[in-house]
Amino acid sequence: MPRFFFDVHDGRNERDDEGILCEDVQAAALEAKLLLPEIARHEVPKDGERQTITVLVTDEEGHPVYSAALCFVGTWLLR
Repeated sequence: MPRFFFDVHDGRNERDDEGILCEDVQAAALEAKLLLPEIARHEVPKDGERQTITVLVTDEEGHPVYSAALCFVGTWLLR
């Protein structure tokens, strides 16, 4: 079973040096999709109203195979 790595970019870069075993690239993509809301739960922007969190999935050779992003945009409605 191949190992995939999930690097997180959320204003800072967090390299995944451990990775996880996934059945195939589709399973790795699903893991990235599930990871994004978990990260966002703890990374709500505190100093602004916009933030993008990206997960870059790479294979064992370091080649990018999938990228997923989640964007947070808040807008004040009070004047």
